[in-house]
Amino acid sequence: MSSNPISQPMQAAQQVMGAMSVDPRPTQRSSTFMNANEGPAAIISKVAGVTGPGNRADDAPYFTNNEGNPWPSAIHSKNVGGIPLVSDPFLLQKQQTFNRSKTLERMVHPSGSGTFGYFEYSLFLRYSTVTFGKEFPDSGRNPRGFAIKHYTEDGNYDVVGLNWPIFFYRDPIQGPDVIRSQQRNPQNFLLDYNSLFDFLANVPESQHAGIMFFSDHGTPNGWRGSHGYGCHTFKWVNKDGSLVSVKYHCLNDAGQKMFAWPDAVKMSDHPKRDLWRAIEKGESKSCAPEADPAKLGFDPFDVTKVWPRARFPMQEVGRLIINKNPENYHRDVEQAAFSPGTMPPGIEDSPDALLQFHYHRLGVDLHQVPVNCPFMANSYTSLNFDGPLRSDANTGMTPHYTPNSFTHKFQRHGRGALPALRQCKDSEYDQVRDLYNKVMDPKARDHLHSNTAVALQLVDYKIIKVNYLAQQHRIAPSYAKAIFDLLPSPDFEFSEVEAKSKEAEMQTKEKMFVPTQPHHRMVGLPAGHLAYST
Repeated sequence: MSSNPISQPMQAAQQVMGAMSVDPRPTQRSSTFMNANEGPAAIISKVAGVTGPGNRADDAPYFTNNEGNPWPSAIHSKNVGGIPLVSDPFLLQKQQTFNRSKTLERMVHPSGSGTFGYFEYSLFLRYSTVTFGKEFPDSGRNPRGFAIKHYTEDGNYDVVGLNWPIFFYRDPIQGPDVIRSQQRNPQNFLLDYNSLFDFLANVPESQHAGIMFFSDHGTPNGWRGSHGYGCHTFKWVNKDGSLVSVKYHCLNDAGQKMFAWPDAVKMSDHPKRDLWRAIEKGESKSCAPEADPAKLGFDPFDVTKVWPRARFPMQEVGRLIINKNPENYHRDVEQAAFSPGTMPPGIEDSPDALLQFHYHRLGVDLHQVPVNCPFMANSYTSLNFDGPLRSDANTGMTPHYTPNSFTHKFQRHGRGALPALRQCKDSEYDQVRDLYNKVMDPKARDHLHSNTAVALQLVDYKIIKVNYLAQQHRIAPSYAKAIFDLLPSPDFEFSEVEAKSKEAEMQTKEKMFVPTQPHHRMVGLPAGHLAYST
């Protein structure tokens, strides 16, 4: 053994590392290694075809974050009782990277319209397509975003949702994935039906939103033909501290109107033109936001589930009137930012994992954009100072830190949390099964089958089609069979779908994350999982 004191620690490290003790650089240079060993000239010479393509396959042994740390799980964020933690660097880095991966338009909800109105106080409302880029027509098959910014005396209050009451995922770490699965393929910039169906095939809880996506709800007749549903669950707390759980529904007085897919294709930018012209003519739109307290037998904080109206009737709380178009689309609509995780007193966060995790797309000082300014607030003295392009009075020469000896203006109101139990069993499909069997009529089901088959036949890979139809088989065997029968020359047998469907609820779910005890939690890491493996 060498007596060199510098080499001894290295030798000890090599003994601990075992097979990893070899110099990694030659191996890294022969592997993809995120192209970190190649400069821009080497990379573009391959892309342009001047040099050979080299090793293009991703042959790394495991995924890492940007710092090379092994990624523990791609579909679960760290949490306590269902609440994501700021101590999860994988979750934060994934979301930050996603939010900043485009600079010219929003990554999510990029194209849409905005209007001003009132609900006993001023508000701004934005409609949007969720995953399509701005180059797509507003009438394409897509979820429709529905976001309201309420300007209240206790600051702004944002409610965000869709034109249907559920979402594709419940763990925030999967947010970038569901959006990317519905966007253009980065290789050829075409819509990628492989990724669309592959994501749905591998996320059992996404089936509820998936069936809405392929129904005629995916092609509503303009913004004025839609209801608006807040996906999140909030808590209303009165002055005595009593609380109820609440979801918001804004129901269009004129009812919902949907296009059949062929008609939607013809209408292009109909939603924008229809809404703008109607408001310019003075045809204001109204709807009734409604909320209902409940203690449900299922998890009411799971955004992939609804609160059944037959069991929990809605209660009308007021009317929302839309009556003013924006003056400048970029200033008033494109730069509008919504954060439902910030709430005025009397409204508190629930164990809704997505509600707990929100980033501002515009970064710091977004409040300086007029549409985001809480101009109705009784007090407006932020503890957040400076930042890029800050142009207001900022601290006003008061201390820019806290606590200090001069200002102490904090309002005391509680922030609580309730346990959020999750499930990986057949009840995952109960509500969507009712939607398919009981709510949809034969015509709606026929449209659903044909809409889905038209898109599914464009999928290149058998495993995606089998996995997807296995999920639909768990909803209703006739549902999966109807789609299968419409596929031209399928490259698999329906028996493969039937076999795969037997464990569809466990598709991509890791057993270590499945609750086995009453105190376990399903979103992210189950409580105590590090201490025991039962």
